[in-house]
Amino acid sequence: MRNVFERLAPFIQEYIYRNGWSEIRPIQVAACDLILNTENNILLASGTASGKTEAAFLPILTDIYENPSHSVAVLYISPLKALINDQFIRIEEMLEETDIPVTKWHGDVPQNAKSKLIRNPKGILQTTPESLEAMLMRNPGNILKLFSDLRYIVIDEVHYFMNDDRGLQTLCIIERIQRIIGKEPRRIGLSATLGDYELATQWLSAGTKRKTVIPSVPEEKRKIRLGIKYYEIEEKEDETSILDYYKDLYEKTLNKKCIIFSNSKSEVEENIAHLKKIAKNRNTKDIYYVHHANISNSLRRQAEEQMKSEEENAITGATVTLELGIDLGKLDRIVQTGSPFTVSSFVQRLREKRKKRTTC
Repeated sequence: MRNVFERLAPFIQEYIYRNGWSEIRPIQVAACDLILNTENNILLASGTASGKTEAAFLPILTDIYENPSHSVAVLYISPLKALINDQFIRIEEMLEETDIPVTKWHGDVPQNAKSKLIRNPKGILQTTPESLEAMLMRNPGNILKLFSDLRYIVIDEVHYFMNDDRGLQTLCIIERIQRIIGKEPRRIGLSATLGDYELATQWLSAGTKRKTVIPSVPEEKRKIRLGIKYYEIEEKEDETSILDYYKDLYEKTLNKKCIIFSNSKSEVEENIAHLKKIAKNRNTKDIYYVHHANISNSLRRQAEEQMKSEEENAITGATVTLELGIDLGKLDRIVQTGSPFTVSSFVQRLREKRKKRTTC
């Protein structure tokens, strides 16, 4: 591991020292070897908070620091704006001692930040498939300038894209970019929830001549306490049963830091509205937030900041927007109301947040 540390760029070594790392994790060691010493595509599949983001970016940033690109060097594609915002902070901190920029490109980003990148394309570009396609449609003339020397395409939450229309959309956009620039950048896939590794490698390698390699790394086992409670509410007007349901939800989350996952935005809003009302009636603190795609960016950021705070508890109702990869630190409980649409979604929610203690 010492050899891996010494192989990293000086600013990365400083970042490791500054953050008090006691070790470089096995997946990071393996990724450094494969990214710096081969030309393969890489699929990094391990649990949440195992260090996948750093595993990808420590060697990638070392490479583009030692061999500067003449355009955007790294294209990072994420399914969610919230995940981009979260990763932006982490990557920006890694780049503190360099002149390598990281730029967000989605609907909440001011136009002047995008214009700055177009004038001087370099560093890392973080975006969603939809924003990337809009860029291709509206300003096709900028694509060659932006990506002429593109080295890496990092696709986060690979499992979310596979067997989905957004996955096909993503692959088609990447293919169009490759044809325009006449190059085949390496692809790095990240995922915490994979069932079919063979299918994932086929998806990541689609349209390329590169081999996809998955580093074999032993994963730490976790114990999860799982509880299930069923409520039979025959009619929407059954106010007694509904009130019992929300009182129980209130008690289950009282004085805890937790996420209440639901399958729809309306259900999220309804859950939090009822919990706020109960808290007001019982004179307890209003620590309830919502997080979904239809609220403003400022409200989503507020919820994320409260969840990351180590000083106070917070309870956030959320849809898939908090399911994928956002590091919110220590959580006491994860609650799922109703049945998730897919098994993989449920597994992701169980595994997503580090240091969870219980799940109900």
